[in-house]
Amino acid sequence: MRTVRDLAPTRRDTLRLGAGSLLGGIVGEGLWPQRARAAGRTNPRGTARFAIIVEAAGAISHVDTFDFKEDAGTQADFDVREVRKGFYLPYRLFPQLSGLMDRVSVVRTFKSHEVVHFRGEYYTRAGRPLNPAQAEEIPPVGTVVAAELDPQRRESDTFPTFVSCNLGNVALPSGFFHPRFSGLDINAGKGAGSVTATGEALAMLEERFRLLGDLEQAVRRDFGGRGASMSAFRSFQEEAFHVLGDSRWPQALELGEADRARYGDNSVGRGCLLARNLVLADAGTRYIHVKHPGWDHHKRIWDHSAKSNHYNHCNDLDRAMANLLRDLDATASPRDPDKTLLDETIVVVPTEFGRVPGALNLVAGRHHYNQVYIGLFAGGGVRGGQLIGRTDAAGEYAVENGWKYGMQPKTENIVASVYSALGIDWLKEVTNTPSKRVYRYIDQLGATEPCVPDEIEELFA
Repeated sequence: MRTVRDLAPTRRDTLRLGAGSLLGGIVGEGLWPQRARAAGRTNPRGTARFAIIVEAAGAISHVDTFDFKEDAGTQADFDVREVRKGFYLPYRLFPQLSGLMDRVSVVRTFKSHEVVHFRGEYYTRAGRPLNPAQAEEIPPVGTVVAAELDPQRRESDTFPTFVSCNLGNVALPSGFFHPRFSGLDINAGKGAGSVTATGEALAMLEERFRLLGDLEQAVRRDFGGRGASMSAFRSFQEEAFHVLGDSRWPQALELGEADRARYGDNSVGRGCLLARNLVLADAGTRYIHVKHPGWDHHKRIWDHSAKSNHYNHCNDLDRAMANLLRDLDATASPRDPDKTLLDETIVVVPTEFGRVPGALNLVAGRHHYNQVYIGLFAGGGVRGGQLIGRTDAAGEYAVENGWKYGMQPKTENIVASVYSALGIDWLKEVTNTPSKRVYRYIDQLGATEPCVPDEIEELFA
């Protein structure tokens, strides 16, 4: 007997709607909807419809890139050029982005609570430092976005609001939010274009789904205390069913050979290409998180013979980001003829911290450094061509924070800026969490010092 799998072959590790996200969610039906309240006065900008986050996981060296400082670690082949007045960038590392920096703003004075990777990457994705006492119920930023934008979903929106790429088994669960706001994680290098159902396979899938519903009704009285969990799982099944039957899905997941050549056939290239396709599809996905792993070069950071080094990573990020910005900027918005899709999409490159300035260490690398680090912003209302904040001549400390407050901005402020661009009140609080602790979209109680719970106003036009 033939099955749907026979007719529509899939790869087990291509799509992960978070077995982790789904099973890790702790919310029950009784806790939804959350009781939310405004905790202050904000004026969200609403300048973006989409957000694309390209996480430089492992920590990019700020002093060798977008806060360039000539020091004992500077390489002779960097080919440093003044790409804008007073802004120098190694052309060898970023030949394409060097010509697009009028579209990009750089914040050079972020400070991190963290200085180790696991906690730092968690911080980047959750928008707050790791607190083991609350970790089980804390959602990722994408889940908050999915819940907030859920009322805007149209009948034709079958794609998940929150999609990630390359997170795999480190994707965060939905926390106290309903599992239907979990992220769908895609491994874009695993033949994702095959995951669809059409023709006879779709008809068979529909029949199986109908029979599954009948079976569920027949045994519902035996669910006992598992009713909430079964309801969550049913929600997951429905989302997957609608995605598999949508003809736009395989188109969005089709990463053509020519496009892969332009973007780069690597993790960040495929991730940015997938993000572009999801924005072009406009089928419900609003928040895309792409992980670009491998930036942790404690040794041989500039060794051309090393399998992994900053030359390769900078060049990969350069190609992927430059082509993402170009393609979005070349595509007219279907909603406003005077705008492009880049105008409607805020694109952010965060990282968890910087790397030690000055001379390279004894193994020709750079260790972790959290006193200053950089972030890139473009599109979605961001005014390009800005250098926000200034560090000292060595890149060790901030001498001008770059915004109206007396302390350095942090990851929380990146998240607040994304929320603002998407039209979300970043000071909102949820009061009926399982632990009874108030969850603040932006928490001002950092792990090592307080932070200002505000957007970076200076980024925007």
